[in-house]
Amino acid sequence: MNIRKYQADDLEALITIFRSNIPKYFTPEEEPGLYEFLEDHAGDYYVVEVGGEVVGAGGIARNADIDPQTVSLCWGMVREDHIGTGLGKALTEFRIELAQEKYPGSALTIGTSQHTEGFYQKFGFVTVEHTPDGYGTGIDMCRMRLFQLSAETNHD
Repeated sequence: MNIRKYQADDLEALITIFRSNIPKYFTPEEEPGLYEFLEDHAGDYYVVEVGGEVVGAGGIARNADIDPQTVSLCWGMVREDHIGTGLGKALTEFRIELAQEKYPGSALTIGTSQHTEGFYQKFGFVTVEHTPDGYGTGIDMCRMRLFQLSAETNHD
C-alpha cells in the first residue's frame, strides 16, 4: 500500500471509486461536489495505491468559512471491493496525522453517513449532529468532531 498526493490523471480512478460506493455511501447527486472539492483542495488530497492501482482517496481542508479552528477530513473513500481490508483505517490515520501536523491544536470534523459513523467513532470522533436523509434517501448526515488536546493539557 502506498499513499501519495493526488494528481490530475487520478481523476478517472477517483470517479470509479466514488461510483462503486453508490447507493450505500454516496448519491449520484454528490459527484459534482467531488469535482468542486478537487478544484479548490487538490493540494491536500491523497490517493491510496495497491499494486500501482488507485483504490482509495481522501483529503483534509481547513474550515476557514465556517469555523477556522477546525479542519475537516474530506471525501474519504475506498473502492467497494477493498472495503474492510484496512485501507480506510490507514488512510484515516494518515489524514488525522496530516491535519495535526499542518494545523496543530485544531479540532477535526467530518460529515459522514450512518453507515460509517461507527468506523469514525473508533478514532474518537463524536457525533454532534444527525440529520435523517441529509445526503439523500436512506443516507443520513452525521456531523462528527474529534476534539484535540492542546500541548499544555496533554500530559501522557
